[in-house]
This record gives sequence, C-alpha cells and structure tokens, in this order.
Amino acid sequence: MKIFLINSDYLIYPFPPLGLSYLAAYVEKYLPEVDIEILDQVPEKKILKRIEKEHPDIIGFSSTSSHHWKVAKMARKVRKICNSILVLGGIHITNYPKTFDNSPFDAGVLGEGEITFKILIENIIKNRGINIKELKVIRGFVLKDGKKIINTGLGERIQNLDDVPLPARHLLNMDYYTLPSFSNRTNFDSCGVIITSRGCPYRCNYCSSSKFWGHAIKFFSAKKVAAEIELLYRKYGYRQIQIYDDLFSANKPRLKEIIRLLEEKGILGKIEFFVLGRGNCIDEESAQLLKKLNVTSIAFGVETGSKKMLKYLKDSITLEDDINALNLCRKYGLSPNGSFMIGMPHETREDMEATYQFIKKYLPNAFFIGMMWPFPNTPIWDYALENKMIEEDMYEKEGRRFLEFDENKSLTLHASKEDLKEYFYKIKSLLHLKRDTFLIARKMSTLRLRHIFKMMNMTLIKKVYNLGIKKVKQG
Repeated sequence: MKIFLINSDYLIYPFPPLGLSYLAAYVEKYLPEVDIEILDQVPEKKILKRIEKEHPDIIGFSSTSSHHWKVAKMARKVRKICNSILVLGGIHITNYPKTFDNSPFDAGVLGEGEITFKILIENIIKNRGINIKELKVIRGFVLKDGKKIINTGLGERIQNLDDVPLPARHLLNMDYYTLPSFSNRTNFDSCGVIITSRGCPYRCNYCSSSKFWGHAIKFFSAKKVAAEIELLYRKYGYRQIQIYDDLFSANKPRLKEIIRLLEEKGILGKIEFFVLGRGNCIDEESAQLLKKLNVTSIAFGVETGSKKMLKYLKDSITLEDDINALNLCRKYGLSPNGSFMIGMPHETREDMEATYQFIKKYLPNAFFIGMMWPFPNTPIWDYALENKMIEEDMYEKEGRRFLEFDENKSLTLHASKEDLKEYFYKIKSLLHLKRDTFLIARKMSTLRLRHIFKMMNMTLIKKVYNLGIKKVKQG
C-alpha cells in the first residue's frame, strides 16, 4: 500500500502542514506496513510527474474553505493521469459536504481525521478498493454510491490525544521550514509551529472551527507538549515557537506542568513563545504563568470595538474582558496585538468608528484589519446566503479572499460602500503608523551571516523562480 499526502500550499514561507503530519504519524504508528509520504513544498508539475510514474494506491488532500478551489483543481489534474483513490479531508468538506458532489474525490473524511482515515485504509487493503457497504455504517465518511452521495456524519474523536504521535516532521521539508523568516517583526530567526490542543467550546457566529471539532476541547498532556517543544529546540534549532491553539492559557494546571517540565529539561527561558489569546481566558495568574514560560507576544481576535457587534459575533465575551486582558498583558510584558474585521452583518458607520477608536486607545500593536468572509456551516454563512450576498459555490472558484479589499463584498446592509471603504483604509493607515522605522531598524540589526547563507537555500531560490515565472505568465 502506497499513500501520497499532498500539500498544495506552494507559497513563500507558509506554515508546515501539521494536519497532514499528524495523519501520517498516526498511520506510521498503527499501520506500519503502509508506505506513506507527504509531498511537501513540491511544485505541481513535479507532484503530477511522481504520481504518473508511481501510481500510489491512495492520494490524500486536505483543504480549508479559502483554498479549496486550489485543492480541487489539482485533484482534477491527478484524476486524469491515474486511477488512485482520491480522498479529501479537512475543515471545508466537513462543514460543507456538498462540495463532494461532482468532485473528483472518491471519499471524504469528516471531522478529526486519524481514526477515520485509518479505517478507510484498512477497508481498501481488505477489499482491494472501497467497500461502500462496510463504510456507510461507520461515522466520518462522505461516499459515492453510484449517483447517490452517502454522508455518515462527523467521525469518531480521539479520546486521549496522547494516543496521537508527534507530527511526522521527518516527512516534511524541514530544511525549508527552518529558513530565516521575513514575517517576524523583530528578527530573522525561523519560527516553529505547534498545536497543543484541539477544539473550542465557544460558538462564535463567524467561526467554523468549533463545528469541525464538535464544540469540545481536548488537550495534549503537558508531558507530550514539553517533549515536542524540546524536539523543536534540540533537533531543528528553533528559538521561537508559535503555539497555534485557540485556548492555550485556559488550562492553568497543564500550563504550570509544561513550565515545570521545560525547566527540568533545561530549556525554560531559552525559547520565545507567541500564543493566541481570548480576552475572557486571561487573568492575573495565567498572565504570570505565560510570562514565566517566556511568552513575549499574544494575539487576540478582538474583531470589533463595538459592544453591539461583539455581542452579535460572540456573546460569551465583552469588550471589558478584552480591555482587561490587554492591560494584564502590558503589566507583565506580554506584548498584545490583535486582529479586527469590517463589513459584518448589521454593522453601521458608528460601529466602524467604535472599532477605530478602540484600536487607537487600547491596541497600538494591532496587526490586521480584514473584511469578514462567511464560512460554511456558520450563522454568518446562512445570513449571507439568505440575503443573496454570496453564491453557494463561492469556494469552488479561484480567488484571494483574505488579501484583498472589495467594498462590493460587504455583508452589512446598514452602512454604505463609501463608509466601508473610508473606515477600512482609515483603520489600516492607523495600523501602518505603528510599524515605524524603529521596528524596521531593530529587525535589520538582527541580520546575521547565517541568515544570509540560509536565504541562499536552493528550495527557496527555485520556489521564488517558479512563482515569479507563473506570475509573469498570468500577467
């Protein structure tokens, strides 16, 4: 059995595909007879050549909503050159199974993927192909039975996350992911990425993540987290790590144990951590613990400075919670920053002004303002469809939705296009004022010969060349 997992994000300095890495690690542990490989940071042409030459039994893809069109496009090309079983997993198909209709995929994995994907592989090995009769009574699949589409619902969740091995980073192009970073604001050192929990119990109107995980949160143990941090530090040389959890600070007993274990391993204080935060999950004690861990930056999804809009988006938190959390961060030297949205349902000019004033007063390190885009299986998605603001197949079409501003894509009926444009650029200019020459000079002062030598990495040079040629051809 030969399996390829495809990372279609061929971009400059993306995050490593940890989802595929977890999946591969799980297969390696529980199905050691299977040969599994991640095609990571490889141009599409080379991926297609390898598939045509080797004809793997299974080819797995994963996609978010925003880049689903890219994954589907590649899968259609793959379908033309081989008869491999094509499998799609990830948040988009889980929250929008209809995308499976008329797609090139043979099976879809819904929800947390490890157990379900393992069952699928075993089914294919046993039956020399997909046995619909056996799988249609098992949770976690969307399947094609002739012209009929079968959806068996969210797959089984892993009860003890420590049963999942550490991500199979040995299958990734780690030479690439340890290159100097241009995205860090203060230096050029590379930044590792880890996920220490899965899920979120909150039900924000715009977020599809909680639906994917089933409105529950599970944590990797402190021992497992400390082991992964030590691996990134000692094997890959990371001195900066982004912890990509929604609620890292929520479990304080675990946080204390992580700190104790890192101190025991002799690496506490030698790694700088960046974490995500939620205003109602930061108190005096958790702020002190994060400081002790050597967290230097916390990113909050504040979203809006309007009390009315915040209540609409997520009624489990208040602006007072956010303000208190921001103040605690400053008190303990945890540099706070945050992201905001504009063009939300029911948003008025007054709400946009409130967001502008909030950033100006409370969050000088805010780093992002973007338009709200609806994700499937959320109240915002339903609202946008009902009001004919979007097309149901919007994520099947090519687009750069999160990098561009378009006043014609607003989801509010209560503010004009002129208001939206005015405040988007007003807020954006406010954020740009904070990225002053001092920060640029500070970062440039950290440039070392080792950074310059690493930037000469052939993988990076080839990628810049390939992307540049592609851009010229498109132009």
